[in-house]
Amino acid sequence: MDIKLITPFDIVYSIILFFIILGYANSIKQKNIGNKPYYKNFTKGLIVKLFGGILFCLIYALYYNGGDTVNYYLGVHAMWSVFLDSPIAYVKILLEDNPSVIWNIFSNVQEYPPAYMVRDMRTFNVIKFSSLIGLSGLGGFLSTTILVSYFTYRWVWKLYSFLVEKYSNSLRKINWCILFLPSTIFWGSGIMKDTYTFAATCYAVYGLQQFFIQRKRINSTIIQLILAFYLIFTIKPYIAFALLPGLIIYANFERVKRIRSIFIKIFALLIFLIIGSLFLNTLFIDFDEMFGKYSADRILEEAAIQNADLQRDVYGSNSFDIGEVEPTLKGAISKFFPAINAALFRPFIWEAGGSPTMIFSGLETTLILILAMRTLLKGPVRFIRNTVSDPFLLFCLLFTLILGFGVGLSTSNFGALVRYKIPYLPFFILLLLLSHKKRVKS
Repeated sequence: MDIKLITPFDIVYSIILFFIILGYANSIKQKNIGNKPYYKNFTKGLIVKLFGGILFCLIYALYYNGGDTVNYYLGVHAMWSVFLDSPIAYVKILLEDNPSVIWNIFSNVQEYPPAYMVRDMRTFNVIKFSSLIGLSGLGGFLSTTILVSYFTYRWVWKLYSFLVEKYSNSLRKINWCILFLPSTIFWGSGIMKDTYTFAATCYAVYGLQQFFIQRKRINSTIIQLILAFYLIFTIKPYIAFALLPGLIIYANFERVKRIRSIFIKIFALLIFLIIGSLFLNTLFIDFDEMFGKYSADRILEEAAIQNADLQRDVYGSNSFDIGEVEPTLKGAISKFFPAINAALFRPFIWEAGGSPTMIFSGLETTLILILAMRTLLKGPVRFIRNTVSDPFLLFCLLFTLILGFGVGLSTSNFGALVRYKIPYLPFFILLLLLSHKKRVKS
């Protein structure tokens, strides 16, 4: 079935949705701005996020005339058609993991998602989640994108509010890192895996901080925290490998800091680290089926396979090479510095080619490289001291290095690289901006 991606009805309905969302957001701002002045940025950040999603949608629908986000939308539209035909059949798809059964249900309406997305449940889950949001978008591409942008923004804002309250003297820096970073605005606002996993990462950091450190165990926070990790585990489970170790260390360090006795502090820290290690071992080793090809015993092999695949000539100048990756621990470690360099600072501006999106990514990474050099030139000792003394900045460093290493090791395509880096990029830039100060508030 030939589907027109942008229809006049979708445009009109999207404009209506846009102003309804802004009106509701403005009421939230007015309700909170008296006690929390930083809420003056709530609607600003939302407008930028919505325009980022709209721009992403239009570029891939009208300029590229294809791409992953278009394919995800074709799946969402097929789900919308199933819902109109039979809400019961729609619910069956939401609860079903067997591609053959799912395909048979779609055959009833003669409209199908791309076959490769149905075969991969981690990819098809994005269609499922987006279709639930898209019910209010009446099956439109623009309207569904706007709604996805709005709902994921609420989780990004939660992280922003936590950071502003923690580092109240660094409002402008946090604004740029969390609300106005070009990569997260563009790549993290459309109907894509990256939009959900970035938002879920933001809420995971906020939610665990609320649960373990602030001990504000509100039902709504717990439910959203469970949902955030569910999204991570069902879409990009490898993010959990990088996220959980740093968060466990962050939570434990924050609690240990409150203990006055040095002896008890050291003893408590050791106990926390042992318990954390046992938890991670149980999760990543004993429950390796949950992670599939990203399980602990397969992740290096998978990194080598993906690295080799993405070096194929079909990618042309859009690919890069850190060298052959051997599927062993020694082989992976030998590529640590090239992988980290790629994950944090590439594509370089001269590698952007003629693609508009890559040019903007190249400019952004150039600025990040300059910022990193500036931070280190101000004093590497100060950088290390401030990072180690602040548990949250230590989390930022660990999360960036672990996930960045994995991304750089397994990715050799710039188009994939600029999307895969968005979960850790804001934390890396925040680390650079806050760690060079003479005294870090924690």
